[in-house]
Order: sequence, then structure tokens, then C-alpha cells
Amino acid sequence: MENQLLIWLIDHGRFLRPDKDTIYVDLPQRYKTYPSKVFEASVHGVIPVDKVISQECQITNGVTTEWNKGAIEKAQELIKNARNTYFVPLALMTTKYNDVVLGDLYLEMPGNRLINFIQELELWPVFLECNKSAYIKNLRNFYTSRRKHRACFMKPNMIDSNLSVMTLETNLLQYSAICVEKPELSLTQNSEGSSIDGSTVLDIDQKEEKNIYKLTHDEIEKYADMNITLNGREYNALNILLNKIRDLNICERYKDHDLKTVGCGIISRRCLH
Repeated sequence: MENQLLIWLIDHGRFLRPDKDTIYVDLPQRYKTYPSKVFEASVHGVIPVDKVISQECQITNGVTTEWNKGAIEKAQELIKNARNTYFVPLALMTTKYNDVVLGDLYLEMPGNRLINFIQELELWPVFLECNKSAYIKNLRNFYTSRRKHRACFMKPNMIDSNLSVMTLETNLLQYSAICVEKPELSLTQNSEGSSIDGSTVLDIDQKEEKNIYKLTHDEIEKYADMNITLNGREYNALNILLNKIRDLNICERYKDHDLKTVGCGIISRRCLH
């Protein structure tokens, strides 16, 4: 995806027709001529509920397919007050007409407090409920579309991604196994981590440890006064070694960068439309 921008469409629970008012990305001038790639994303494991009257005249929570006004307003307030928003992919939901990346939305609040978007909303009386069983039973209601919309033609082919794949037939046991392997978000962010496409790469905690190359104190003293002559020019050995070590550390840092076909997206947009 060299020289292409990544745009994430975050589904927040109600139908929105894509237009200039619902999708807005203000890009620096140097990026406005680049082609775009669109990823459609959705939070997972949560269901909107509403009060219904049962046959026994009891008021209970019933599953619906739309977030209510209170949930949407609270979601907008949280995102507006967040310093940054992070989306961490978990699985690829593939349907007949569309593919949606499922994941967790995190908000960095003032004071470097990191919260899970859905878990925070669940603390408020906005009729949202984290319920894996009900979520799996209603996959067809949440992700079925009658036709292929135009945004699908803008999305890249993600068949080769390293994400787990879910379908509308995924059962609760399979979904729970995928959730166990979900990555943990780390706020460690490299200032030099911006790629050429203008997106920002976020560090996710991995079990693999990267090698860090450096000189010891004795080695610095040994090579500080050593000079090497090449083609009639004299070079300091310590400077040569430091430059090579810096190159090795850069290679170590980015050696897996091209393997991350579907990465984390970070946006500075302050509100949902």
C-alpha cells in the first residue's frame, strides 16, 4: 500500500449513508492526490437492547439492531474528549457482499488514561450490553446487507491478512477462541513510526523480543581514537560503528513492517457523525 492512505469506517450501530457529512477526512495538501484504501470496521461482542413487554407483562431487555439516541450521544462525547482513538483489529468478518474488520476501539483520555470504548459505554445507562452469546446469535441481523455498496469496490483484498476469519455461521465456541487471542494495546508510540502513506503504526505487545544493538563502554573507549584510511580518506572507527549500529536497529525495528497487511489505525478526528 505504498503511497496510499488508510481510512477506517467505524460502525457505531446505526445506518448511515456515506456522503460528505458522514465521512470526512481532512488531509495535508501533499497527500490529497494519493489514492485511498477503505477498511470497514466494527466493534464486536456488544448488542444494543431496548425495553420490551413480555407475554407475562414483564419488562425485559430485548435485542435490537440500532443504538438508541443516548448511546450515540455518549459515544460522541467520549470520542470528542479523547486525545487519540485507536482501533485494534481482531478478526475479519466475511459475508457474501462485504468484508468487515472486527476489533476493539480504545480511547486515550486526558491524563494518559486508556479505556475500552464499549466497556466504558456499558457503565452508563445507554442500553448496551456485552453479551457474546446474543451477539453471535444475531450476526445475520448485524452484518447482512441486501446488496454490495460502492464502498466495497474501494476496499483492498484482505484475504492474505493474518487476521482470524469469521463468517455468519461462526459459533460461540469459535468466537470465544478468537477473543482469547486478541492483542493488547500499548500506548508506546514511536515518534519516527509514521509511514510514507501518512498513517501511524501503533506498537502492540508481542511475545517476540527484538534485538537491540549497542556498544559497551569498553568498546567505545577502544575505537574512539582509532582511525581507518580508505581511498586516501581517514575515517573514525567509532563513528563508522555507531552508524552501522543505527542501521541495524532500524532494520530490526521494521523487519516485520511489510507483513502487517492489516494494522492498527489511529485518527485525530474528534467526533462521530
